[in-house]
Amino acid sequence: MGKIEQPDLTWWNVGEASTAVLIAAIVSLCLGTKLELSLIISGMRCVVQLSLMGFILDDVLKTQHMSVVMAMSVVFVLLGSYETVFNRTKKTFKGMFPVMFIILLISNLFITYIGTAFVLKADPFWDPPTFVPVIGMLLGNSMSSVAMATERCLDQFSTHAPMLETRLSFGASRYEASLPLAVEAIRIALLPVITQLSVMGMINIPGMMTGQIMAGTPMMEAVIYQQCIMFMIAASSAFGVVMSVAACMSILIDKDQNMRHDRILSNKSFHQYFPVKRLRHAFLYEA
Repeated sequence: MGKIEQPDLTWWNVGEASTAVLIAAIVSLCLGTKLELSLIISGMRCVVQLSLMGFILDDVLKTQHMSVVMAMSVVFVLLGSYETVFNRTKKTFKGMFPVMFIILLISNLFITYIGTAFVLKADPFWDPPTFVPVIGMLLGNSMSSVAMATERCLDQFSTHAPMLETRLSFGASRYEASLPLAVEAIRIALLPVITQLSVMGMINIPGMMTGQIMAGTPMMEAVIYQQCIMFMIAASSAFGVVMSVAACMSILIDKDQNMRHDRILSNKSFHQYFPVKRLRHAFLYEA
C-alpha cells in the first residue's frame, strides 16, 4: 500500500476546526447546560498540550538513552495522576495523589514493558518511537477507568456507609464487608473498555490504525498492531482498576475495621487546595 497523499495543514486549519467546538459551546449556552466554559478551556488545553508535546517528543523520540524515555514516562504518569485526582472525580480521599501515581505507574509501566518487549518485539524494549506512544495510549485510557472506579467506590462507600458499619459490627472484615461494592465498582469501570473492544472494527475505526493506514502501513499490519494495543489497554485498565478499588477499601476502612468518613473529601481544582493545610490532604495519607 502506497502512502496516501495528505495536504499540508497549518494553524488556519486548526482554527477552522475549532469552530465546531465554538458551535457546541453556543449550543450549551443556549440550553443552559453550563458546559460552554469547560468546552472552550478543554479545547485551548488540547491545542497547547499537543503543541508542547510535539516540540518535546521530537527530541525524545530521537534519544538513545533509556533514562530520558523513563523520565518522560514518569512525567506522563505525574500529569495523568494530577488529571485523575483533581479533574476526573467529584470526591477524593486523603493522600489520593501519591496512591494514584503509584497505581498508574505500576499498571502502565508493567503492561507497556510486557507489550513492547514480548508482543511488539521492540529492541531494546524502551525504543522511544515504540515505548513512548504506547505508554501514552495506555495511560490515556487506563486513567479514565481508574478515575471511574475510584469515583464509584467513594460514592458507594458514602451512600452505603450504614450497611458497611453494620457488617463490620457483626464481625465482617473490611474485605468481606465491602466486597459487593468493590465488585460493582470494578464492573462499572471496565464496562467502557469491554464495549470499546466489542465495537472495534465493526463500528469504530481507531485513530492509531487510521494514522498507520494513511502513512502507508499495510492494512493487515495496521490491524494486527491495533489488536495488540487494544489488548494492552484492556490489561492496563483492568490492572489499574483493581488496584484503585483495593486502595479505596483499605483506606476507607482502616485496619481496626472502622469506617473512616473523615478521609472522604469533596474534590476541588488544584488552586483551591491552598493554603498548604488543604494541599497536604491531596498528597499525604493519614493512617
